[in-house]
Amino acid sequence: MIVQCLCSFSASDLRIVLIGKNGSENRRVGNTILGRAAFDSEAPYYLRQSSDRISGEVEEKMITVFNPHLLQPNFPQGMITDGVKECVSLSAPGPHVFVLVLQHSNFNENDRHRVKYVLNLFSYQAMKHTIVLTTDDEPRGSTFASKNNSILGLLKECGGGHLKFNTISTGWRFEMFRRTKEILKKECKEFLICDMYEDEGDGTSVDEDLSRSGGSVRGDEKEKKNSDLKENTKIGRDGGVMTTGKAKLNIVLCGNDSTLKNSVSKIFRGKTSEPQEEMSKACRKREGMIHGRQISVIELPALTQLSDEEVMREIFHCLSLCDPGVHLFILVTPVTPLTNEERAEMAKVKEIFYSQEHFMVLFITELTVDKSVSDIVESTESQSVVNLYGSWYFVMGLQDQKNTEKILKILDVINSMKTEPYSLQTYVRAPEKRVRHELEKKLRVRDSEIKEEKIKTL
Repeated sequence: MIVQCLCSFSASDLRIVLIGKNGSENRRVGNTILGRAAFDSEAPYYLRQSSDRISGEVEEKMITVFNPHLLQPNFPQGMITDGVKECVSLSAPGPHVFVLVLQHSNFNENDRHRVKYVLNLFSYQAMKHTIVLTTDDEPRGSTFASKNNSILGLLKECGGGHLKFNTISTGWRFEMFRRTKEILKKECKEFLICDMYEDEGDGTSVDEDLSRSGGSVRGDEKEKKNSDLKENTKIGRDGGVMTTGKAKLNIVLCGNDSTLKNSVSKIFRGKTSEPQEEMSKACRKREGMIHGRQISVIELPALTQLSDEEVMREIFHCLSLCDPGVHLFILVTPVTPLTNEERAEMAKVKEIFYSQEHFMVLFITELTVDKSVSDIVESTESQSVVNLYGSWYFVMGLQDQKNTEKILKILDVINSMKTEPYSLQTYVRAPEKRVRHELEKKLRVRDSEIKEEKIKTL
């Protein structure tokens, strides 16, 4: 990517992207920046399909604030990617600064990795254009550095440093504008050039981008699939998305525990009274109807227990059972410390399918979800599993009476996803995609090292 040195920056207008876990705090910051109650209440995460964008004149500057809802912990990978693409498009020709809206009491290492991942989707240089803004009171009797090492680690990489939010005194707002100007002068840019905007300006996903060689009909097919999916949804009385039953969803259950996969299959199909089935080394397809939607659930056998030839056969069998493709892979794992067998199975599934856009992690407990279960799911080990497959996860108790509500939320999210189903073509392209991503990562690291060396020699 060629970047011209444009040092004639004028702060007459600013495009600010807010990124944070807490939706109400994001809105509070956005309202304070604009000096008015511009951002209203927040919709449920599974109904959000667009970035909020509001403009206004502040201190003789035209300020546009974007609130793209990108840090919710159980967002599916496809929705995060789509959200970034939309934000890049809305903020064209490029944002000036990212403001991380964080809280000392609610930010850990997993959050730090998630922040870096989301920012990297915009550009590998996005961290240099980032300011950390904390909105909660700092704990008494300790310095900032000792309060939250995750925030401290993030600060070391952010080009705009740290500011403290204050609704009474808005001096931080003036300082934020000043630091933004300094960042742009230092980087010799009028705005941040987003990699995704340059490389994928047509808004396609990575898989779709690789499929262009398949013919121009591809785009028409995608448009038709999205249109068909929209026709099969309607708005319920409570404002939620409800399915009409016209389209079938294909869901594949992965994981090492066949008993858990069978239990989850019955819940998804509304057949909890069915007897437990014996373990099988072959794919099993079952169909059912839940919330007015016809569902096909395929139980994929534990791949680490098969030979290479059997793995290949079952993968092709699984994908052939799903027309036009798999809408969602669900990695089923118990809420317990991981065994070596479970770790090996997770790594195998990741290596074979190589897609974060189509995966969700489902943590299962035998009874109901209580605080002890939630603590285990929020642990570093469990969240490392989530990060391996993207960022979308759910927790479900086999005896929980609210399971049908959780299934409905999952269906709502699938309805709102813009990613094409995972097909046999996607699987064939997976090795090429893996090699390309690894090469791009190495090139970004090398490019960053070269630029750092040039700065040192100045």
